[in-house]
Amino acid sequence: MSLRTWVLDRVHRMGGLALREDLPSREPAPPRAASATAPPDAGLSAAQHLGPYAPLIGAVRAELEHFVAGHVRLHLAIADRDRFLLTSIGVRCPDDGQARELLAQFMREFKPEQVKRYLVREVIAGLPNASALDLSQFAGLFDADAAEDPGDYRELLVALRGQAPAASAAAYQVSVVGRWAEIDVASPISPTAPHGPLTPATPLAGLRCEFDVEDASGRRRVVLQSVIAGRRYVIGKGEGSDIRVDGTYTSRRHGELWLEDGAWWVGDAGSTNGLRVEAPSGAAQRCNGGDARAAMRLGEGARIVLSAHAEGAASDYPTVMLRPPGNGARVTPIAGGLAAPPTPMTPIIAGRMAAASGLLLTARLATGERRLALHAGVLPVAVGRSRNQQLVIDRIHEAVSGHHLDIVDVDESGAQVVVHGDNGVIVEGVAYPAGARLRWRVGDTMVLGPALQGAAECTLVLSR
Repeated sequence: MSLRTWVLDRVHRMGGLALREDLPSREPAPPRAASATAPPDAGLSAAQHLGPYAPLIGAVRAELEHFVAGHVRLHLAIADRDRFLLTSIGVRCPDDGQARELLAQFMREFKPEQVKRYLVREVIAGLPNASALDLSQFAGLFDADAAEDPGDYRELLVALRGQAPAASAAAYQVSVVGRWAEIDVASPISPTAPHGPLTPATPLAGLRCEFDVEDASGRRRVVLQSVIAGRRYVIGKGEGSDIRVDGTYTSRRHGELWLEDGAWWVGDAGSTNGLRVEAPSGAAQRCNGGDARAAMRLGEGARIVLSAHAEGAASDYPTVMLRPPGNGARVTPIAGGLAAPPTPMTPIIAGRMAAASGLLLTARLATGERRLALHAGVLPVAVGRSRNQQLVIDRIHEAVSGHHLDIVDVDESGAQVVVHGDNGVIVEGVAYPAGARLRWRVGDTMVLGPALQGAAECTLVLSR
């Protein structure tokens, strides 16, 4: 057993998650006054528009929130690139009466694909670390009692249970069914494929390229670190894809991208529906499904649609668009991204870089200080405990998420920041939750966390 597997096994078997003060309770929180810094309500707390299904959907939402804030959060602290394959959601009905009838009616009335889309857009999208949940194999809700109790002796078990549960018992008890999948592996393209052998996956240096993706999970930005000319990057819904998308008619390995002669090219990877490249002028090139030999060049502003001919919503036919090449920057992963090497000359070098081109970001950690020069050529800058961030925070700071925040813009007076971490940030005494966008001024101190009780505090400072 590897050390990684042993640690994850211990994390999964940890008890007492409910005793963690930084995790939400399974019980609904009491109503509180609105705050200017509070995140907008997801619209499902009251669930009045869901009619008789409100208790069922409310129980599912509460369980998913607790699962993501507890189990998922702890797992990602060890393996930040893993994904949880959510295969189904089990529901128990202690009272075995009207609640069970509503559950059966819900399962008859709505298909798993409808339930999947609802959960993605209305529930999961508002949760921290939502991108770690993979619903590509989701099979809907199932009656957990019926699954365990075959019909030939179900009546006997009902009789043996005796009296019905107390009135205070929850109408539904929800459990999450699935497994963790490790995607921190090389692309699964065969060395004997027509395009030839793979380029080594651990280059000394490469190009940082960004793509705008729109699919069933919404819009987001995907960054490929250390892009190497000639290497094929897979687009699809499979676990090993470099650009993962979620679409109804998307194949597991739908297409391939590669950089050659200073230009990006795209080709079909044997998909069912093919793909097309739409230019800003409206012209389109098409590659029918199964034609893995054709290659299409990506011009400036071109958009890849994962269907050769069909038109429809991005949830059915996802799109991928290369951002302008000016946003690319050379990185050296072995040296820890763009962070300056930890030598005695680091403060002097970083100070000169900041004075010449932008601002200086100083991170005060439990192990010392780290500095990073901020300027337009390196944006956006990601900060967190994950090893693929531009500024990597020490693992000892448990309140900091794997991807805690992005610095998306800088000027002489400060920076624009987007918060992603579960615990948010505090700037000069003002708290900003996950999802907030804020203006961070030069000289202001930002606390990532706040730190858990007894833990070291992590602070960031901007200076010229």
